[in-house]
Amino acid sequence: MLKKIGTSLLWLGSLPLCMYTLLLYLLGYSLVIEHWLAGFLLMTMPIAMFLCIIVAISWLFIRPARAILPIIVLALGFVFIRRTVSIHKDSPPRDGLKVLSYNLYGLYADNYLKNVKKVDSLVSFMSRPHADIQCFQEFYNWDEMRSYRTIKSVSKNYDYHAFTQSKKLKSPNQGLIGLAIFSKYPIIHQEGEMFENQSNGYLIADIDLGKKGVVRIINFQLWSMGIRVNRVMGEVESQDYEEAKKESRNILTLLKKGFEHHIDEVEKIERLVDASPYPVIICGDFNETPYGLAYGQIRGRMNNTFEEVGHGFGYTLNRSPWWVRIDNQFFGENICPLDFKVHSDITYSDHLPISGIYEIKAKEVEK
Repeated sequence: MLKKIGTSLLWLGSLPLCMYTLLLYLLGYSLVIEHWLAGFLLMTMPIAMFLCIIVAISWLFIRPARAILPIIVLALGFVFIRRTVSIHKDSPPRDGLKVLSYNLYGLYADNYLKNVKKVDSLVSFMSRPHADIQCFQEFYNWDEMRSYRTIKSVSKNYDYHAFTQSKKLKSPNQGLIGLAIFSKYPIIHQEGEMFENQSNGYLIADIDLGKKGVVRIINFQLWSMGIRVNRVMGEVESQDYEEAKKESRNILTLLKKGFEHHIDEVEKIERLVDASPYPVIICGDFNETPYGLAYGQIRGRMNNTFEEVGHGFGYTLNRSPWWVRIDNQFFGENICPLDFKVHSDITYSDHLPISGIYEIKAKEVEK
């Protein structure tokens, strides 16, 4: 009797779970609802898919025929599994155009004295020629302070750079924070715009690779949510549940605001991609998981480098909640990805640097 009741409850739970997962697929595939609420729903996709796996396994042992439904649902979501984990063999070093992207956490400009070693490590890392092109988000420069003469430091190994910045920081330092691109090849055109949030925006650099042609690099950072899950966990651990509730409500408010801004910001990035006369590589901090609207919209036009040639889960956040990938590189037509790597050993910022290697197939466009 109890077994029969349990089986019935499992089936009653399986049906709405599968329907809900299919709804998430619809949102993710078609983006029929460009609304902040869709952003919230899409965040639950990995949980829904994981539960479908559990349900499918359970039915295989109880009544195999009923496992068909969750298995079909999981098969329909294969594209989202690809966004989660990438399984490719490690390839030997490949020659190609190497592009590195790294969120620098503002080089700790608002708290320098407590992070002197991290700042020195970041500037040292940035200044070494790790790639042909380096794209930085939350790049900070202040010529009046030796430790923050970052443009001068990085330019020792890169002859060309583009920089777009917001207004000066108010305190304690008065330098400029924004987006930067450093290149070993000539930059023939650059333009950028900062969004409403202080350090978020986009920066374009059209780079002449000589015989390989011209490539457009779009470096951007979408609206920062400012979410700190560790604050909630800290309040729970200290049993201050009222404060934990307050922090949780604050997170939801920040997420809602962020999703609203992402919709408008990604539309700008899409227009830049569509208007480009050259092959395009875009990289940066999405401040959103691979199941969100921003990722889905860009993926509708371009391929994701991690998905094509990456390894493992590709987590890029160096703080709680840790197991997420919010930094990405995408590539367009006439570009072939050769390799993608998350540099998990470089832990100086709250993000991990990522790099992709590409073969540029297009001929140079006439100017």
